[in-house]
Amino acid sequence: MLGLSYCTILFILLLCSVVVVAQWSSPFDVRIEHYKAETTRDLIINTPRPRFSWKLPISNDVTQRNIQQTAYQLQIESTKISKRYSSVIWDSERVASAQSTHVPYTGQHDLIPETNYRFRLRIWTTISKKPSEWTDWIRFRTPIFNIHEYLTRNANLLWIGSTQINMNELRKEFLVPNTSPIRSAIAYISGIGYYELYINGYNVDPSRKLDPGWTTYEIRTLLASFDLTTNITVEIVFQK
Repeated sequence: MLGLSYCTILFILLLCSVVVVAQWSSPFDVRIEHYKAETTRDLIINTPRPRFSWKLPISNDVTQRNIQQTAYQLQIESTKISKRYSSVIWDSERVASAQSTHVPYTGQHDLIPETNYRFRLRIWTTISKKPSEWTDWIRFRTPIFNIHEYLTRNANLLWIGSTQINMNELRKEFLVPNTSPIRSAIAYISGIGYYELYINGYNVDPSRKLDPGWTTYEIRTLLASFDLTTNITVEIVFQK
């Protein structure tokens, strides 16, 4: 009787061990359009049809080899002015595929410019019929997709600039009162040469020291954008 009880307990322990191994964590090294989500502070995706990549979670069980992805699921949500996320605008549902690199967004409609989004994903593998855990929600935003069209359609834009050759600081002051309906702000900058963006004396993003990328300025200049939502106060200073 004692031997039977010991075997029963041992069987239960082995069964529990199998269940624990079957619980897979979420994918890692998640990227969107080559940008690594874990290390990029402000994900700006300049395409209405982004692509996603990820790596399979690693198991601590050294006996498990040749594990392959069998399916994935991606979800995308957009934000409203209240900064609360709306319902899912795209759900790939379960897609039977081993692809984990450059997986395309296949929603019915293109992503909207100047909009905040977030996405998450989970996968299925050859060793478990259950999906992995969802990744955390990963935030990204879209810029102005067609700047030429935008400038053509908005003739009343106010520019910050200077025609003085030796001018190395462009400055603009403005006030956003508590009663203002403004809830978010994006700064778009296009310049010849490197620059740094300051708001009230603070560098908006010290990690970005080489904006914009070098080009043949006579042919093309690049546009960079900064999310200023958490910094809206009194003044903006552009310092070259």
